[in-house]
Amino acid sequence: MSGPVRRNIAHLTAAERQAYIDAVLQADLHTFSDGVSYWDKQDEIHQSTHNHGGNSFVPWHRELVNRYEALLQQSNPDVALHYWDWTEDPRAASDGQGGTVDLSDTTLFGTMNGMMNGALAGLHNGGVLAGSREATGNPADPPQSVQRSASAGAPPAADDATIITSGDAQPQAQQWTAFRQALESAHDDTHGYIGGDIGQLHQAFEDPFVFLLHSNVDRLFAMWQTQQGNDWRLDPAQVYGDQSNDAGILNPLQPWDGTVEFGAPIEPWVGTSPLIESKDCRHPSVVRPPCYDTLPLTVEQVAPAPGDPLQFLDVVEFLPTARALRLRVRGCQTVTAGATVTAPFTVLSASVTSPEPDGFEVTELLVWVLFTPGAAGSSESGTLAVTIAETGDVFNVPITATVVPNPTVGTSLVLDQSGSMSLDSGVPSKARMDVLHDSAPLFVSLLDNTDGVGVVRFDTDAAEAAPVQEAGPMIGGGGRLAASTAITNTLTNPGGLTAIGDGLESAAAQLAPVTADYDNTATIVFTDGHETADKTIAAAASSVNSRVFAIGLGTADQLNPGALSDIANGTGGYLLLTGNSGPDDQLLLQKYFAQVLAGVTNSAIVVDPDGFVPVGGKAVVPFRLTTADIRADVLILGEMARVFEVELIAPDGTSLTGGAGAVEVVTDTYRVLRVVPSDVLAPGAGAGEWRAVLSIDKRELDLWIRGLRERLGKPDHKRTDRLFEQILRSIKGHGVPYSLTVQARSALRLTVAVSQKSRLPGTPGELRAVLTDSGVPLSSSASLEAVVTAPDGTRSVLKLGEAEPGVFTAVVPTAASGVYRILVRAWGSDLRGTAFTREELRTLAVWARGDEAPPLVIDPRPTPQRDLDACRLLLCLLDNPGVRRLLEKNEIDPDRVARCVKSSCR
Repeated sequence: MSGPVRRNIAHLTAAERQAYIDAVLQADLHTFSDGVSYWDKQDEIHQSTHNHGGNSFVPWHRELVNRYEALLQQSNPDVALHYWDWTEDPRAASDGQGGTVDLSDTTLFGTMNGMMNGALAGLHNGGVLAGSREATGNPADPPQSVQRSASAGAPPAADDATIITSGDAQPQAQQWTAFRQALESAHDDTHGYIGGDIGQLHQAFEDPFVFLLHSNVDRLFAMWQTQQGNDWRLDPAQVYGDQSNDAGILNPLQPWDGTVEFGAPIEPWVGTSPLIESKDCRHPSVVRPPCYDTLPLTVEQVAPAPGDPLQFLDVVEFLPTARALRLRVRGCQTVTAGATVTAPFTVLSASVTSPEPDGFEVTELLVWVLFTPGAAGSSESGTLAVTIAETGDVFNVPITATVVPNPTVGTSLVLDQSGSMSLDSGVPSKARMDVLHDSAPLFVSLLDNTDGVGVVRFDTDAAEAAPVQEAGPMIGGGGRLAASTAITNTLTNPGGLTAIGDGLESAAAQLAPVTADYDNTATIVFTDGHETADKTIAAAASSVNSRVFAIGLGTADQLNPGALSDIANGTGGYLLLTGNSGPDDQLLLQKYFAQVLAGVTNSAIVVDPDGFVPVGGKAVVPFRLTTADIRADVLILGEMARVFEVELIAPDGTSLTGGAGAVEVVTDTYRVLRVVPSDVLAPGAGAGEWRAVLSIDKRELDLWIRGLRERLGKPDHKRTDRLFEQILRSIKGHGVPYSLTVQARSALRLTVAVSQKSRLPGTPGELRAVLTDSGVPLSSSASLEAVVTAPDGTRSVLKLGEAEPGVFTAVVPTAASGVYRILVRAWGSDLRGTAFTREELRTLAVWARGDEAPPLVIDPRPTPQRDLDACRLLLCLLDNPGVRRLLEKNEIDPDRVARCVKSSCR
C-alpha cells in the first residue's frame, strides 16, 4: 500500500485528528511561486474551474482531492485526506468504539453554526473586510469569513449502499451515469445541509470542512468501482460506460493543464512550467481508486480453476519443473499466503506475500510448487494447501503429474559449398571449407542419442547429402557417422554461386517426412556470402516450418545478412556472424555451433573460459552446477584438443574421466566429456562447484607439433619458419592454449534476443534476456551483464536492468560499421540458494547498406553451344569479396554492375 489509508475522521484517535489539523495549518504557511498558500490555492483552483453537473465532476474532484492530500503530506507523510460520513451529524459522529466525536469542537473544525472558530479560525479574516480577498482581489489574502449554518440532526443523505447500487439494474454502459447522478445529488444535499459558505458554489472551498465532504464523495466513487464482479469499473476504457468519449471525460483536467474555464491561467501551471500536466478523466492515476478503510480486500483462485488440479502434465523426465497456483488479490494492502504441500512435491516458499499495490489494485499472488520428476512413464499426485492470513481464505488444490521422455529434435545442416568457400579463412593454411570441416562435426557430436540429423549442400542449386537419421550413441551412432561423413565430403564447387533459399527449401523438404518422428525440428544454415542466385531466402521463406539458426563466416558487408537474420529471428532462432576473418575463426565457429546446439535443444551454456595449461603442469577450471542441471557436457575446443587430458572433480571429490563416469569423444579439433551426475554420484551431490583439471599429454603434443610443421610447409621458408617458432615459444612460455565450454541440460535457462529497428551504423541494438529456473522468473537473486566486442576489437561492459521479474534489458550502441559480438553473463542463486552461472553469445551487425534491399540475384542459364559462360563468370567474380572491395574502392557499385550483367545476359 502506498501511503496511509483514508479513514472516517471520527474513527481516528485524538492524536491522529490533531495531526490532520496541524497539516491543514501547515498548508496555509507554505506557498506556491505566486505567494498563494497551498490552502488558499484550493479556492483559487475551484473559482477558476467550477466543475459541476457533468461527467467530469466526480473524477475532476478526485484529482483535486489527490493533489491536496499530497500537499498535506509534504508536512506530514503519515496524514491522509480523511472523510466525513455524511450520514451522521458531524456534532455527534460515531467514533467506531461505541462513543461519539464532536467534529465542531474548537480543537477541530469549529462551530457548525456561525463563523468558523477554534484551531482553524486563522484561515479567514475574522469577519473584517479590509485586507480580505473580497476587498483586495488577491487570492493570497484570506476570505473575509467562513460561515456555516448546519441543520439540526444528520444530513438527509442516502446511505452508502443505496448510492453505490443506484445504477446496478441498468445495462453496463449506463451504470456510470446513473451512479454519478445519485452521487452528485447526495453531494449537493450535503453542501446545503452544512450551509453557509459551503452551501455557495463560489465560496465552498474557503472552508476546510469541504475536503472531508469531497473525500467522502471520492470514497463512494471508489466503493462503486471496487464492487466484486465489476472489475471493468477499474478499466479507464470502460469505467465511464457510454460516456467514455464525452468531451467532459476527454478534455484535459484544468487548471493543471495550463488552462482555466474562467479568467487567466493560474500559477504555477502557466507558460512552459514543468508542472503543467495534460491528462483527462481516463488517465490511470485518475481512475485508480485511492485507499479507503471501507474498500474490500478479497482473494480468489484464478488458475487452475477452483476444483481443478494443478497439473504437471507431460513434464520432461528428471528435469525440475515448477507450476504456480495463481490467486487474484483485490485491495489496498498486501496479503500473505502460507503454503504446504505433500511429497514428492515441494513449495518454493512456505510464505508468499502479494505485490505492494499502488492505491486499490488487482494484483496476482503466485504460489510456486516444485517437482523433480522421475523416469518417463511415471506419475505422481499430491495436495497443495494455501491459507491467507488477512482474509482467512483457504485453498486446497489437488496436484497431478505425468512424466515423458526428453523432447527430441530433428535437424538439417545446410552447408554452403559455393566458390568463395575456397578462400583463405584467416586460420593459417586453412581455407573456409577446411574450417567448416573442423567446426560443424561438433554440432553432430553434441546431439542427444534420440535426436535426428541430416545434411544439405548448396551452391547455385541444393541437394541432400545425408537424410535425417536418429543420431544414435555418442560414439559410433549411425546418424552421427552419416552426417559427419557428409560434412567431410562437402567440397567447394569453384563455379558455384550462393542460393541460400535453395538450401532452405531443400532442408524443409528433408525435414517434412520426419516431422512426426520428432517433437521439434530445426534448420541450421552455414554460409560465407550473400545471395547471388535463385532461390532467394525471401522466395523460400514460405516453405520453412522449423526454427532457423544461421552462422555466417564473414562481415556484414560480405554477407548482407538482413534476410537471413529476419527469417532466423522470425522462427525463434538467431544469426551469428564471425566478422573480419582471423586466426580464431575455427574456434569461434566451434563456439557458434555449440551455441546453436544449445539453442536447438534448449540447453544452457554454464561457462566459457579460455586460458593456458603449462607443459608438465595443470590448469584447474572451476564451474558450478545446480540441482536443475541434469547433464553436463565439458568441451575442449580447438585444433589442439587431442593434446589435453581432462579429469572432472565433482563437489563431493569424486573423480570422473572418459570411460570412468563420463562418456568421452575425441577428435583433432574438439574433445567432449558428457556426464550425468545422478548416474555416478549420490543424490544431490552434483550441485555445487565442479573442477575441470587440464593437463598435457606430451606424446600427443609432440605429434601435434610435427603435424604443424608439415601443415606449414617445408622448413627454410622464412614466413612459415617464423610462425612455427612463434607458436613454439608461446607454448614454452605460456603453455598450451585451451578454450573450455560447459553446457548443461538444465531447468535453469537464460534466453537472449537481440533486435534492431535499423541495420545502419549508429542505430542501437535492443538486448532482452529472460532468466528462469524450472519456469520461475529469477530476479532479485541474479545479476546480468553483457560484454560487447566492437568491430575494432575493443570491449565494453553493459549492465542489464530488470524490466520485470526475470526479464532484463539493455541498449547496445553501434557507432561503427561491422559485427558486434555480445556475450551475456548471468550469475546469482537459483531457487534453492545454489550459486549458478550462465552465458549466451549473440551478434548484431550494422553496415552502410544495412537497410537497402539485398543485391540483385541472377539465375544464369548457360547455353550448351557456348564454350564460355560469360554471365556465370562475371557473376562469380562479383561474388568475390576482394573484387567487390576493389570495385568499391574505385567508386564502382558492384550491385549496379550486376544489374548491367543481368540486362546483357537476357
